Amino acid sequence: MEHLQTLLAQVNIEPERLEMFNLSAAMGKRWAEICNEFTAKIKKLGPSPMHLTGRLQQAGRAESNTENKPEGQEKP
Repeated sequence: MEHLQTLLAQVNIEPERLEMFNLSAAMGKRWAEICNEFTAKIKKLGPSPMHLTGRLQQAGRAESNTENKPEGQEKP
């Protein structure tokens, strides 16, 4: 787990985005608590850097599709 968190940090993703818990099937209440706590933590961290990178790449592709094309012939 620590190794994976180190790898995430190396690619500029907050290691806090990765957690692992070992629970039994009888621990439903604790599972719900963990889910709520983790959801709050992720919301506080904000959007994933990977998500933002993907949006920037999509924007770049959309821009390159319209470069060097006569007006009115841009790809949708």
